[in-house]
Amino acid sequence: MAGSFDTPLLTTSPSRSGTGTIRLLFLKALLDALADVGRQVDPLLREHGMFRSQLDTPYEFVPLHRYVALVEQASRKFHRPHLGLEMGATFGLAELGPFYALLRASGTLRGALNYLVLFQSRLQSRTLFDSRIDPDTTTYSYRIEDEGVWPRLQDSEFAISGYVNLARQLTSAKWAPAAVHFEHSITGREERLSHYFRAPVLGNQLANALVIRNEDLDQPFASAVPSEDVKLRTILEWHLLDLMGPESTPSESFVSLTKDVIARWLGRTHVDCATVAAELKLSERSLRRRLTEEGTSFRELLQATRQDRAQTILSKPGISLAVAAEQLGYSDTAAFSRAFKDWTGVSPGRFLRKPEDEMASPV
Repeated sequence: MAGSFDTPLLTTSPSRSGTGTIRLLFLKALLDALADVGRQVDPLLREHGMFRSQLDTPYEFVPLHRYVALVEQASRKFHRPHLGLEMGATFGLAELGPFYALLRASGTLRGALNYLVLFQSRLQSRTLFDSRIDPDTTTYSYRIEDEGVWPRLQDSEFAISGYVNLARQLTSAKWAPAAVHFEHSITGREERLSHYFRAPVLGNQLANALVIRNEDLDQPFASAVPSEDVKLRTILEWHLLDLMGPESTPSESFVSLTKDVIARWLGRTHVDCATVAAELKLSERSLRRRLTEEGTSFRELLQATRQDRAQTILSKPGISLAVAAEQLGYSDTAAFSRAFKDWTGVSPGRFLRKPEDEMASPV
């Protein structure tokens, strides 16, 4: 999330194939964190189809999976196990250009984070970033929806540490969330993560998330915009939405649209044909008919999404069957275990005991 906003915005549109995309402005955060290795990073950039010169066009889209793979490989190549955390810790408000003014003008941390929610799909598509408000806290969740983009540990830690760094710049350097969640295992990483976030950190969770106290979210900034200047927020928001262009859209195929919604909601809320149809602004009957025309059904798509995610989840080290069942929308581990055995012919426990080369494609 860096780069000068003085450069005119490109009109390049994200791919309509359903593949996630990301603006190249995030590349600067990586190069800043690796400034000490200099030009040694350039061959790695070229390997992933990116170049240092692209910093001059920070709003061009590149495939999300290539960017995530680049960060992961850079972490290994330069022996930086906490590269994502380093990227987030050096992430600066001043580098956000007009976004800097908009976040400041929002008046509260909740307002600032909600603006990031609003712009998420224009900065990085096929990525969940939303909030759930509870009585005492609000949880902001971040997760790339494409389960095939894995590993993504560095990207997850970059995103969450970057949000925390923004919050500290907007409020106080001593600010800390109530808790932090990561979808990956944090075994061996607990001390470094806890030191940075100054909060309890949990791994193998449903999504990467920040749990923030509502009183922190709603506390006005010390330099809040006067109420008579509230029009400034509207003006900034309108211009930025116009500059960033329309939201990225998935494939027009109703199969792809339906799978997108199922993947986004699975494990977070009840998923059925009626609620997915409502999200797509269709009647349940119309959605079922259109899926039939494309040679499938809602039940088949739900089961296929669950099956793909189940194998991805169980391939992660340290995952529990209870967490897996919850992520897949099952009421208990027994129901999940029965379904998994129907899909694969083996129980989840036996799948977990398989050698590494067998785990990728159980039968």
